[in-house]
Amino acid sequence: MRYSLCSDWEFTAQWSEDFLHFTVPGQPVRLPHTCKEVPLHYADSTAYQMLCGYRRTLTLAGQPGERVFLQFDGAGHIATLYVNGVEAACHRCGYTAFRTEITALVRPGENQIAVKLDTTENPDVPPFGFVVDYLTYGGLYREAWLDLRGPALIADLYVVTPSVTAARIYLTLDAAPADARLQVELRDTAGAVVWCKEQPARQPVFSADVPGAAPWDDCCPSLYTCTAVLRAAGGAELDRQSTVFGFRTAEFRADGFYLNGKKTFLRGLNRHQCYPYIGYAAPEALQREDARILRQVLGCNIFWPSATGWACWCLPRSPAGSTSAGMAGKSRPWKTCGR
Repeated sequence: MRYSLCSDWEFTAQWSEDFLHFTVPGQPVRLPHTCKEVPLHYADSTAYQMLCGYRRTLTLAGQPGERVFLQFDGAGHIATLYVNGVEAACHRCGYTAFRTEITALVRPGENQIAVKLDTTENPDVPPFGFVVDYLTYGGLYREAWLDLRGPALIADLYVVTPSVTAARIYLTLDAAPADARLQVELRDTAGAVVWCKEQPARQPVFSADVPGAAPWDDCCPSLYTCTAVLRAAGGAELDRQSTVFGFRTAEFRADGFYLNGKKTFLRGLNRHQCYPYIGYAAPEALQREDARILRQVLGCNIFWPSATGWACWCLPRSPAGSTSAGMAGKSRPWKTCGR
């Protein structure tokens, strides 16, 4: 089960050991959060460069065999994670999410979580080191998550589409029993199962043919849901993961770009993720509103997410009503790019 950890944080603009150990007060904040609000005009890039910190307590029941993970979707720019005063991870990139298992560091009851955040433009950390022509705001500027899992789990589920009627499903398993089995199913936008297969977990790659699949394109962003279930030999469910994708092919040829074999004119913009005053710390609703403006107001069918980690394709309203339902046409719409 995954739980939002966006509430009940405390912030300090000056990191210290006392803040790490919860012996000095902090400023109550909620994620997404910017480490420093800046003026609309004549912003000083040094104003948000600091060694700051975030912290909160986390109460866990401590179920037998339970594995505990923390995920941060955006931390600019060098994040060091501490659990009960012990360093658990260090992530050196402000534009990718990071995920850490903290099972060995937590205990039943109350736990202390802290993040030391270096928001300076360190030349050893991309995109710094040469010329940066935009402001690189700091903070825990995206959502944070608690993920509680069992001993055996699906660590990753990734879908690619070699054709508009075929999908290749790749799974990464963690601590799966040798005799475990995997079941994968595909559902269309109406929720109907269009393909299903089960095979031994030692074969974590599936090939699906869906002759009647509705292709994903820039006029009708048909999306499918891929669900994978890891089962013990006796049939008990060990873990379950889902992702959304579209059947499509994309190819650049000498005479232009082809989507699903059809020549398609690309009209797009370069879009940064920053906003007045709050920098990068905009909630998902505001990011989706940007997508709606790009597609419905400006008539774009693609945008380049400069240093944002957000997906590139923007599409009209989906049957489910989401204004950005087909972003990227990949298996991970509206997530940080990992591949």
